[in-house]
Amino acid sequence: MPASDDRLGLGIETGGTGSRWCLSASSGVIIARGEMEPMTGHVFTQAERDRVSGIFTRLAGELAGIDRPAAIVAGVTGLGPESAVRAVFSAILATAFGCPEDKILIVDDMWLGYRARFQPGEGIVVYSGTGSIGYHLGADGEIIRAGGRGVLIDDGGSAAWIAAAALRRLLRREDEAPGSGWESALGHALAQALGGASWDAVRTHVYGGDRGSLGLLARAVAAAAEEGDALAAEIFTQAGEELARLALALRARVGAKPVALCGRAATLSPLIAQHFRALVAPPVALDETQVDVPACAANLACELARSDGNRL
Repeated sequence: MPASDDRLGLGIETGGTGSRWCLSASSGVIIARGEMEPMTGHVFTQAERDRVSGIFTRLAGELAGIDRPAAIVAGVTGLGPESAVRAVFSAILATAFGCPEDKILIVDDMWLGYRARFQPGEGIVVYSGTGSIGYHLGADGEIIRAGGRGVLIDDGGSAAWIAAAALRRLLRREDEAPGSGWESALGHALAQALGGASWDAVRTHVYGGDRGSLGLLARAVAAAAEEGDALAAEIFTQAGEELARLALALRARVGAKPVALCGRAATLSPLIAQHFRALVAPPVALDETQVDVPACAANLACELARSDGNRL
């Protein structure tokens, strides 16, 4: 239990496959932490707003025996720079936790991921998960992005991009020489993930799912690369080049700052980091282990609790 005068900060990281939270004391001690259901900034319907509200109401009930957070910092995926969703999330959290809205800060998940690695103005983050983006947070708070325009037209080097590239190349092989694609190591790995070696299996998975289900196929591409499949290896080489492009684009705009390559998709194959480093001059760091973003958010919430406003 925290000391009676130790104000608590609640940090939240939402995501499309799961969400995490951390409750920290101003002394830096983590009081509690856990996981929640998936949620994003796409709370455009009343049903979705009610669902998100229910998630936070349940969490508030779980934390009632500890203490009420004095401030909350939440990183929400899919949040636009001028999104009205900030007000929606702020109101939901204020109601659930009885926290004043001027002590609630709603930010996009990349802002939070950046602050977990750099102080404002210090570096560049290149993130590769289901999607991809290059991100710099200036010392003055200005956000400069490269890429990150969605899997339909962009997100080069991401899990969804890797999966789509593999499917495209495999199916074109099938066009030219039926059987040659599916009989490769890449073909076998994808067929197992898809539940069949056919266009119907591909179509059902890709067009019947979402970008998350498409991105999960990147694991099959990684398995094929480990078996020595040349096409899979080539795709990961190109993924490293795509992610390097994001870093180089931002360095051209903000200077030769340190770069952190992060996200689970960036670790699918060592070829990604190898070719990224070949193109991006040092200093470059690869997040070998996942940074504790919810704990960072909780620490920032403690800082917010001590501040006069609701900006960090």
